[in-house]
Amino acid sequence: MSEPSAEQLAERAVRANKATRGALAAILALEALVVLLVPRAIAFTATGLGATRTALLIGLAMLMVAGAGLLRRPWGIGLGSLLQVAFVLTGIWLAAMFVVGLVFAAIWLYLLNLRRELVGTPGGVRMLVS
Repeated sequence: MSEPSAEQLAERAVRANKATRGALAAILALEALVVLLVPRAIAFTATGLGATRTALLIGLAMLMVAGAGLLRRPWGIGLGSLLQVAFVLTGIWLAAMFVVGLVFAAIWLYLLNLRRELVGTPGGVRMLVS
């Protein structure tokens, strides 16, 4: 077999970019679903569930769904990365969410690294806006 041409390599990079962005969008959508399940768990704690917590969690879930849709934009990965931090911080209200948030953050970082290898995006902070 011969080596792939530059055009074929560029086409592969475009497909890999779309695939990894789709996987990142799926992660954000799953996180939004998990965030919507948190109020049910918090309701059984001693502190209960207030209107502020409920509004913040629903707002975070809405931002995650919007972020999943905006991942095709150049800055979408940066927005999704910020939402990862917010997701991990929900562990302040429910300790188990730290663990769940760290698992999702690890998957997010793995997908970003995979995207960098397949597409050839720059590393570091520049990875978030590409």
